[in-house]
Amino acid sequence: MKKEGRNLRRFVKKSEDKFTKVDFDDSNFLKKLLFVILSNIKAILALVCVFVVVCFAVVYAGTLDKKTVLLSLNYEEASDGQNPNYTRYNVYELESDEVMERAIAYAGLQDVLTPSELADHIDIAENNSGKTIDPTDENTYYISTSYTITYTKNRQIKNVSTEDMTNLICKAYNDMFHDEYVGTKTVLQYDLGDIDDMEYIEIATLFTTKSDQMLRYIEQRIEKNSTYRSDATGQSFQTIRRMIQNVQNYSIKKYYSFALETGLSRNKDHYVRTLNYKNEVLDMKYRKFLIDYNVRKESVQNYDSAMIGTVMIPAINERNEYYMSRTNIGTDYLTKEADYSLSQASSVNRDIIENNDIINKVSNSTATEDDYQKAEELIAAVDAELKNVASIADTTDKDYIKHTTKDYLTFTGYDSSDNEILILETVLGSTVIFFVLLCAVYYFADGYIRKKEGAVHE
Repeated sequence: MKKEGRNLRRFVKKSEDKFTKVDFDDSNFLKKLLFVILSNIKAILALVCVFVVVCFAVVYAGTLDKKTVLLSLNYEEASDGQNPNYTRYNVYELESDEVMERAIAYAGLQDVLTPSELADHIDIAENNSGKTIDPTDENTYYISTSYTITYTKNRQIKNVSTEDMTNLICKAYNDMFHDEYVGTKTVLQYDLGDIDDMEYIEIATLFTTKSDQMLRYIEQRIEKNSTYRSDATGQSFQTIRRMIQNVQNYSIKKYYSFALETGLSRNKDHYVRTLNYKNEVLDMKYRKFLIDYNVRKESVQNYDSAMIGTVMIPAINERNEYYMSRTNIGTDYLTKEADYSLSQASSVNRDIIENNDIINKVSNSTATEDDYQKAEELIAAVDAELKNVASIADTTDKDYIKHTTKDYLTFTGYDSSDNEILILETVLGSTVIFFVLLCAVYYFADGYIRKKEGAVHE
């Protein structure tokens, strides 16, 4: 017992040893604590200095294995908790297998770790930015538009730095976000579908329809940005338009001409009956449009000539200048309606003539097995061309969307000064706690020594 007390006295000095005139027993708690600290101030400060050095080293080493970025949502729908396509936003998709697989592929670590192993090293926290749905309602929920993403180094990864891996994770999430929720257009997701029951000439029409849909979409992109060129494909929207037009003007027309001239059909009798029925329906439409045209034409001819004069009314232009504007009168409307009816009748008549031509070619067809084989080869060739063009168009369009919406998601890393402040705050807070605990240890150790020495004296 005496040996134990002597060993403890080596590290803890009683206050009477330094303050000989102090009556420790008559002092209150705070005075006792102060006397104990002052009696052992050198030892306490030495231990605190050692702790600061060790703590700084540990915290600094820990920051080397971590990378923190700030994820901000910068599009209008984010304040409502939605993605740009109005689906519900979920930040934890960043840890999904899809995003993790992309990040692993970008880093070339497919054989090193699994998506779940990478996700285990990612922490996501909401920041105090965003809005409440109803500030006056205590039960309302809060929508955040800013998140802190922290990646802690996985020891399985040897050749990729913490910062690089964090950047790849952010890139993978950004790519997935744009692919899934920003401007995805099904018109560029080309798929010919099941054509086994379609007639050969109908397949040509289907090719034309699908290529026209792609062409219209690409032309809209050209109107918005005629000079954009994708880094991913090296193509512009104008070159893609020419690709589609080339398929239409050469490959599709070549196939259609071959199918028409050889009169190919899967079921001749059924196909001819179908075309004849379509012509009957088209003929009724044709006669209806002609009737509409003739009625309006006759109405214009019978219109009172005294009322056909031009009517002018005062108006104002963009420069706030007055001028006399011509107004439409009854004959103007009737003339426009007559022109529309005539154009529709002409269009329907062309369809009838085309169907009659097909009926004639199919009915008198002498196509051979080689002709059918060649038709299948042409279908496969056109299908492959459209798939290739659609793939290039889709990739270019997605690249364009990323270019125009690159600020939808922003990832901001903490700079070195922020990191230094974080380290200092962590070390300072830990040091204060350690100092308080150390003072408590010395206080109780002092009391323990007094108790043991008092027992010896007795």
